Amino acid sequence: MSSYDYRAAADRVFHMAHRFLYEYKVKWLPVDIIGIAQSNWNFKWVHDLAWETDKTPDYICRHVCQSFDGVTQHKAGSDSYDIILNDLETADGERNKRVYWNCGHEVGHIYLGHLESEGVPSITKGKIDPVRYNQLEYEADLFAGEVLASKWLMRDIGVSDESDIALLCGISDPAALSRYRRVTAQYSFEPMNAVVTRQNFGEYLKEITVCRKIDGFAETDIGDVSRFAWLNKPRMLLPTPKPSFLRRPGNCPYCDSVFEADDNPNFCIYCGKPLKKGLTPAAEPCGKINPKEAAYCSECGNRVYRIRQGFCFSECEI
Repeated sequence: MSSYDYRAAADRVFHMAHRFLYEYKVKWLPVDIIGIAQSNWNFKWVHDLAWETDKTPDYICRHVCQSFDGVTQHKAGSDSYDIILNDLETADGERNKRVYWNCGHEVGHIYLGHLESEGVPSITKGKIDPVRYNQLEYEADLFAGEVLASKWLMRDIGVSDESDIALLCGISDPAALSRYRRVTAQYSFEPMNAVVTRQNFGEYLKEITVCRKIDGFAETDIGDVSRFAWLNKPRMLLPTPKPSFLRRPGNCPYCDSVFEADDNPNFCIYCGKPLKKGLTPAAEPCGKINPKEAAYCSECGNRVYRIRQGFCFSECEI
């Protein structure tokens, strides 16, 4: 067998992972890898297959999948693939998170053409050379990692540790730690296909300010993202408010900041001062989305938190 170039293989897998994200129009985290698999290949859960065949899940894992994670099966000469995944929860509760990685791994075998190149019905131990098996598993794991938690997206977000990646991408802590090591590695350039991926995730990465309490971020679909929220600094007030004859249309008389005149705000989003008589900040945040540079809510006068749009909303809500 010819020598295996791990660097060249990694470059190829990286390119293919971003091509996959583009081809399947992936623009949000966590990546719905199970939904993609169900829509494009013959997808089956182990417990469903066990019920259909009147076998136990353990039997299906040992004798059909030959793995307790899952398997991809391919019929020679066809375009048909069967993905069988085990979603049974383990005692430590990790299965629910691991299943996304396992699905990305199996999709990687399909998308990278492993089954055709090796001429085997599945990538399982004992069916191909052990050294080659490890190489293909390495490639499938690289693919799953870059699809589910692209290091370039994680760098843009500014993750601080592996727990951030686990929260945002829905993968297990060990998988997230592996991704974090890649995120923090030094790279001399940014590949073009990564640039395209970042552009496609533009709505997810968009910065907005949200009028809510800091503990309100614990109620998001993905969990508590309060550590990703921060407050914009208020602008300095003028020594004295500008008299009406010195004001420009659409500016704040207290800090001289300019905003759109047709917004008709109640409060200045930069210094928080009321722009209409008799107004005081509301007792509770109103939930309004303000411009990303805002320090205060234009509607209720409360402080607003700056955060990524994708942390607060699902893709279908935008």
